Amino acid sequence: MKKKNFGYLAGGLLLGAAGMYAFKYNGEKTRKKNVVKYLDLFRVMNQYVVTKQRHQELAAYFEEKGYRTIAIYGMSHIGQRVIDDLKDSNIEVLYGVDERADRLTYSLPIYKPSDELPQVDAIVVTAYDFDEIAEKLAEKVDFEILRFEDIIFGI
Repeated sequence: MKKKNFGYLAGGLLLGAAGMYAFKYNGEKTRKKNVVKYLDLFRVMNQYVVTKQRHQELAAYFEEKGYRTIAIYGMSHIGQRVIDDLKDSNIEVLYGVDERADRLTYSLPIYKPSDELPQVDAIVVTAYDFDEIAEKLAEKVDFEILRFEDIIFGI
């Protein structure tokens, strides 16, 4: 009986050690991904400030491209600033798109990416994983899908 208990104990210790290793490894990967993500966020927001300091307007970019109605994908920091920036312009932000749509409140409608999205001239993706998001959106919409980072560094 004691050998059986020792076997369970040894097995439990091995499984626990493997679990801790996996937790530590996944935690490290997640931390590294977040460092890159927030560094990119900082770069984009810094460039956004630079464009404002140079008196370059985001609305002018959309007007020049012929976009009059847009949606914002990603209702976090950047998305909210873009909406605020375009508030008193000729560009109308009709809605937002965010995975957390059911938990967010904002002054305009917010849809989940899986919802039917109303027609706009373009959707501006402010979220981090542009390629993955754009691929999914391209399967369901026929309007332009723009990366905010490309816009802000191209003004």
